Amino acid sequence: MRKNLEHISLNIKTQNTKHKNFEHQNFVAGVPPFLRGPHATMYVQRPWTIRQYAGFSTAEESNAFYQRNLAAGQKGLSVAFDLATHRGYDSDHERVQGDVGKAGVAIDSVEDMKILFNQIPLDKMSVS
Repeated sequence: MRKNLEHISLNIKTQNTKHKNFEHQNFVAGVPPFLRGPHATMYVQRPWTIRQYAGFSTAEESNAFYQRNLAAGQKGLSVAFDLATHRGYDSDHERVQGDVGKAGVAIDSVEDMKILFNQIPLDKMSVS
């Protein structure tokens, strides 16, 4: 009987003999060949980035949504662009008339990006 990190008692029913020959068993994280991860502390000091893939309609509306999520504890942003932006068209192009602002945020210029990330501390989070 042993306890895990959450102090839950675990009844060990098998011997670890089948794992005895695993080559990676004696490797540690942060040391080549990085079989246990790239960082020595892994996610102990910096937890995984939690982000929601989101973006819709306008840069203003998406920014407001991001602000609410960040206030609730989200640590990163994953921007969803609309189909027109993905295809490289401006919102006023006739080929993307029905796609603007659907399934993502419409971005036509650097000014739109400034609005999208207004008041968001980009130096303190990751953005994809």
